[in-house]
Amino acid sequence: MPFSRDELIGFEKKPIIEQLRAVKFQDVDAAGTIFFPRVLEYMADVYQELLARAGIDVPRVLREKTLAIPLVHAEADFVTPLFFGDQATVQVLVARVGTKSVVFGHRIKKGDAVAAIGSTVHVFVDGATFRPTAVPDALRDYLSSAP
Repeated sequence: MPFSRDELIGFEKKPIIEQLRAVKFQDVDAAGTIFFPRVLEYMADVYQELLARAGIDVPRVLREKTLAIPLVHAEADFVTPLFFGDQATVQVLVARVGTKSVVFGHRIKKGDAVAAIGSTVHVFVDGATFRPTAVPDALRDYLSSAP
Protein backbone atom coordinates (compact mmCIF):
# COMPACT_ATOMS: atom_id res chain seq x y z
CA MET A 1 0.00 0.00 0.00
CA PRO A 2 1.49 3.39 -0.97
CA PHE A 3 0.47 4.78 2.42
CA SER A 4 1.05 2.78 5.58
CA ARG A 5 -1.89 1.22 7.38
CA ASP A 6 -1.09 3.30 10.47
CA GLU A 7 -0.85 6.49 8.40
CA LEU A 8 -4.36 6.04 6.99
CA ILE A 9 -6.03 4.71 10.13
CA GLY A 10 -4.50 7.35 12.39
CA PHE A 11 -4.78 10.30 9.98
CA GLU A 12 -5.76 13.32 12.09
CA LYS A 13 -5.74 16.25 9.67
CA LYS A 14 -8.85 17.40 7.84
CA PRO A 15 -9.58 15.21 4.80
CA ILE A 16 -9.25 16.68 1.31
CA ILE A 17 -12.88 15.71 0.72
CA GLU A 18 -15.48 13.49 2.34
CA GLN A 19 -18.98 12.18 1.66
CA LEU A 20 -21.55 10.82 4.05
CA ARG A 21 -23.55 7.89 2.70
CA ALA A 22 -25.80 5.15 3.98
CA VAL A 23 -24.88 1.53 3.33
CA LYS A 24 -27.76 0.36 1.14
CA PHE A 25 -29.29 -3.11 0.93
CA GLN A 26 -27.74 -3.66 -2.50
CA ASP A 27 -24.30 -2.84 -1.02
CA VAL A 28 -24.20 -5.86 1.30
CA ASP A 29 -23.62 -9.57 0.81
CA ALA A 30 -25.53 -12.56 2.22
CA ALA A 31 -23.81 -12.08 5.60
CA GLY A 32 -25.20 -8.54 5.78
CA THR A 33 -21.78 -6.87 5.60
CA ILE A 34 -20.61 -4.59 2.84
CA PHE A 35 -19.74 -6.53 -0.32
CA PHE A 36 -16.03 -5.93 -0.93
CA PRO A 37 -16.22 -4.21 -4.36
CA ARG A 38 -18.60 -1.63 -2.91
CA VAL A 39 -15.75 -0.22 -0.82
CA LEU A 40 -13.88 0.59 -4.04
CA GLU A 41 -17.07 2.06 -5.52
CA TYR A 42 -17.44 4.33 -2.49
CA MET A 43 -13.82 5.46 -2.95
CA ALA A 44 -14.43 6.05 -6.67
CA ASP A 45 -17.53 8.13 -5.96
CA VAL A 46 -15.73 10.54 -3.64
CA TYR A 47 -12.80 10.70 -6.09
CA GLN A 48 -15.21 11.72 -8.87
CA GLU A 49 -16.54 14.50 -6.63
CA LEU A 50 -12.97 15.62 -5.93
CA LEU A 51 -12.29 15.90 -9.68
CA ALA A 52 -15.48 17.93 -10.16
CA ARG A 53 -14.55 20.29 -7.33
CA ALA A 54 -11.13 20.71 -8.94
CA GLY A 55 -12.86 21.87 -12.11
CA ILE A 56 -12.36 18.71 -14.17
CA ASP A 57 -15.58 17.92 -16.02
CA VAL A 58 -14.97 14.19 -16.48
CA PRO A 59 -17.95 13.48 -18.77
CA ARG A 60 -16.89 16.35 -21.05
CA VAL A 61 -13.19 15.45 -21.25
CA LEU A 62 -14.07 11.82 -21.97
CA ARG A 63 -16.63 12.78 -24.61
CA GLU A 64 -14.20 15.20 -26.25
CA LYS A 65 -11.28 12.76 -25.83
CA THR A 66 -9.07 15.46 -24.32
CA LEU A 67 -8.20 13.49 -21.18
CA ALA A 68 -8.64 10.06 -19.63
CA ILE A 69 -7.68 9.04 -16.12
CA PRO A 70 -7.42 5.26 -15.91
CA LEU A 71 -7.14 3.60 -12.55
CA VAL A 72 -3.98 1.48 -12.63
CA HIS A 73 -3.90 0.19 -9.05
CA ALA A 74 -6.38 -0.14 -6.21
CA GLU A 75 -6.26 -1.84 -2.86
CA ALA A 76 -8.29 -1.90 0.32
CA ASP A 77 -8.02 -3.28 3.84
CA PHE A 78 -11.13 -3.99 5.86
CA VAL A 79 -10.90 -3.04 9.52
CA THR A 80 -14.43 -2.93 10.99
CA PRO A 81 -17.54 -4.33 9.27
CA LEU A 82 -20.10 -2.06 7.68
CA PHE A 83 -23.68 -3.33 7.77
CA PHE A 84 -26.87 -2.48 5.90
CA GLY A 85 -28.15 0.83 7.28
CA ASP A 86 -24.83 2.04 8.69
CA GLN A 87 -23.78 5.61 8.00
CA ALA A 88 -20.33 5.71 6.42
CA THR A 89 -18.04 8.69 5.98
CA VAL A 90 -15.93 8.18 2.86
CA GLN A 91 -12.77 10.29 2.81
CA VAL A 92 -9.86 11.13 0.57
CA LEU A 93 -7.19 11.90 3.13
CA VAL A 94 -4.00 12.52 1.25
CA ALA A 95 -2.59 12.70 -2.26
CA ARG A 96 0.85 12.26 -3.73
CA VAL A 97 1.04 14.09 -7.02
CA GLY A 98 3.59 13.03 -9.60
CA THR A 99 4.14 14.42 -13.07
CA LYS A 100 1.63 12.09 -14.79
CA SER A 101 -0.11 10.29 -11.92
CA VAL A 102 -1.71 10.80 -8.54
CA VAL A 103 -1.90 8.37 -5.63
CA PHE A 104 -4.80 8.89 -3.23
CA GLY A 105 -5.16 7.54 0.30
CA HIS A 106 -8.74 6.75 1.33
CA ARG A 107 -10.52 5.95 4.58
CA ILE A 108 -14.08 4.91 5.34
CA LYS A 109 -15.35 5.47 8.86
CA LYS A 110 -18.42 4.32 10.77
CA GLY A 111 -18.77 6.91 13.49
CA ASP A 112 -15.33 7.13 15.10
CA ALA A 113 -14.32 3.62 14.00
CA VAL A 114 -12.29 3.02 10.86
CA ALA A 115 -14.13 0.53 8.64
CA ALA A 116 -11.75 0.40 5.67
CA ILE A 117 -8.66 2.04 4.24
CA GLY A 118 -7.24 1.96 0.77
CA SER A 119 -5.30 3.59 -1.97
CA THR A 120 -5.81 4.23 -5.66
CA VAL A 121 -3.34 5.20 -8.36
CA HIS A 122 -4.61 7.18 -11.35
CA VAL A 123 -2.59 7.92 -14.50
CA PHE A 124 -3.41 10.88 -16.73
CA VAL A 125 -3.39 10.19 -20.46
CA ASP A 126 -4.39 11.95 -23.65
CA GLY A 127 -7.95 10.83 -24.36
CA ALA A 128 -7.31 10.27 -28.06
CA THR A 129 -3.88 8.61 -28.02
CA PHE A 130 -3.77 7.17 -24.49
CA ARG A 131 -0.22 8.46 -24.16
CA PRO A 132 0.73 9.78 -20.70
CA THR A 133 0.14 13.47 -20.13
CA ALA A 134 0.70 15.88 -17.26
CA VAL A 135 -1.58 16.03 -14.25
CA PRO A 136 -3.88 19.00 -14.99
CA ASP A 137 -2.94 22.25 -13.28
CA ALA A 138 -6.51 22.57 -11.98
CA LEU A 139 -6.11 19.36 -9.99
CA ARG A 140 -2.62 20.29 -8.79
CA ASP A 141 -3.93 23.67 -7.61
CA TYR A 142 -6.95 22.11 -5.89
CA LEU A 143 -4.84 19.54 -4.06
CA SER A 144 -2.18 22.06 -3.05
CA SER A 145 -4.85 24.30 -1.51
CA ALA A 146 -6.62 21.43 0.26
CA PRO A 147 -6.21 21.06 4.02
